[in-house]
Amino acid sequence: MGLIQRVLDVAGIPTVSLSLVKEMTLQVKPSKALFIEHPFGLTLGGIGEKETHLAVLQDCLRYAAETLPAGAIVDLPYRWQDDLRERQLRKEAH
Repeated sequence: MGLIQRVLDVAGIPTVSLSLVKEMTLQVKPSKALFIEHPFGLTLGGIGEKETHLAVLQDCLRYAAETLPAGAIVDLPYRWQDDLRERQLRKEAH
Protein backbone atom coordinates (compact mmCIF):
# COMPACT_ATOMS: atom_id res chain seq x y z
CA MET A 1 0.00 0.00 0.00
CA GLY A 2 2.92 2.36 0.59
CA LEU A 3 3.77 2.34 -3.14
CA ILE A 4 0.17 3.07 -4.10
CA GLN A 5 0.03 5.82 -1.49
CA ARG A 6 3.10 7.53 -2.92
CA VAL A 7 1.67 7.37 -6.48
CA LEU A 8 -1.60 8.93 -5.30
CA ASP A 9 0.28 11.66 -3.42
CA VAL A 10 2.28 12.54 -6.54
CA ALA A 11 -1.03 12.79 -8.44
CA GLY A 12 -2.20 15.36 -5.88
CA ILE A 13 -4.53 13.06 -3.93
CA PRO A 14 -3.75 13.37 -0.20
CA THR A 15 -3.30 10.06 1.58
CA VAL A 16 -2.39 8.66 4.98
CA SER A 17 -1.83 5.08 6.15
CA LEU A 18 -3.17 3.75 9.43
CA SER A 19 -0.65 1.31 10.90
CA LEU A 20 -0.83 -1.27 13.68
CA VAL A 21 2.82 -2.38 13.42
CA LYS A 22 5.31 0.48 13.36
CA GLU A 23 8.27 -1.74 12.40
CA MET A 24 6.47 -2.83 9.21
CA THR A 25 5.51 0.74 8.40
CA LEU A 26 9.15 1.82 8.73
CA GLN A 27 10.09 -0.82 6.15
CA VAL A 28 7.30 0.05 3.69
CA LYS A 29 7.99 3.79 3.97
CA PRO A 30 4.60 5.25 3.07
CA SER A 31 4.57 9.00 2.46
CA LYS A 32 2.86 9.51 5.84
CA ALA A 33 1.31 7.18 8.36
CA LEU A 34 -0.53 7.17 11.66
CA PHE A 35 0.40 4.52 14.20
CA ILE A 36 -2.27 3.26 16.58
CA GLU A 37 -1.70 0.67 19.31
CA HIS A 38 -4.94 -1.24 18.87
CA PRO A 39 -5.43 -4.98 18.30
CA PHE A 40 -5.70 -6.42 14.81
CA GLY A 41 -9.29 -6.29 13.60
CA LEU A 42 -10.13 -3.43 15.97
CA THR A 43 -8.10 -0.66 14.34
CA LEU A 44 -10.66 2.08 14.93
CA GLY A 45 -11.54 0.94 18.45
CA GLY A 46 -13.64 -1.59 20.27
CA ILE A 47 -17.03 -2.82 19.15
CA GLY A 48 -19.61 -0.11 19.76
CA GLU A 49 -17.02 2.56 20.70
CA LYS A 50 -18.49 5.11 18.29
CA GLU A 51 -16.66 8.06 19.83
CA THR A 52 -13.27 6.39 19.38
CA HIS A 53 -14.13 5.28 15.83
CA LEU A 54 -15.08 8.83 14.91
CA ALA A 55 -12.01 10.35 16.59
CA VAL A 56 -9.61 8.01 14.75
CA LEU A 57 -11.32 8.71 11.42
CA GLN A 58 -11.17 12.46 12.07
CA ASP A 59 -7.44 12.14 12.82
CA CYS A 60 -6.98 10.29 9.52
CA LEU A 61 -8.70 13.05 7.59
CA ARG A 62 -6.85 15.81 9.44
CA TYR A 63 -3.40 14.27 8.89
CA ALA A 64 -4.18 13.42 5.25
CA ALA A 65 -4.68 17.16 4.67
CA GLU A 66 -1.58 18.21 6.68
CA THR A 67 1.83 18.68 5.18
CA LEU A 68 4.26 16.43 7.03
CA PRO A 69 7.86 15.45 6.24
CA ALA A 70 8.10 12.54 3.79
CA GLY A 71 7.92 9.23 5.64
CA ALA A 72 6.46 10.76 8.80
CA ILE A 73 4.83 8.38 11.26
CA VAL A 74 2.57 10.06 13.82
CA ASP A 75 1.76 8.19 17.04
CA LEU A 76 -1.94 8.52 17.81
CA PRO A 77 -2.81 8.87 21.51
CA TYR A 78 -5.37 6.04 21.72
CA ARG A 79 -4.46 3.09 23.96
CA TRP A 80 -6.10 -0.30 24.26
CA GLN A 81 -7.17 -1.23 27.79
CA ASP A 82 -6.22 -4.93 27.98
CA ASP A 83 -3.45 -7.21 26.69
CA LEU A 84 -5.21 -8.44 23.52
CA ARG A 85 -2.78 -6.61 21.24
CA GLU A 86 0.28 -8.04 23.02
CA ARG A 87 -1.19 -11.57 22.90
CA GLN A 88 -1.87 -11.14 19.17
CA LEU A 89 1.70 -10.01 18.54
CA ARG A 90 2.96 -13.08 20.44
CA LYS A 91 0.50 -15.19 18.38
CA GLU A 92 -1.34 -16.30 21.53
CA ALA A 93 -4.73 -14.84 20.58
CA HIS A 94 -6.96 -15.17 17.52
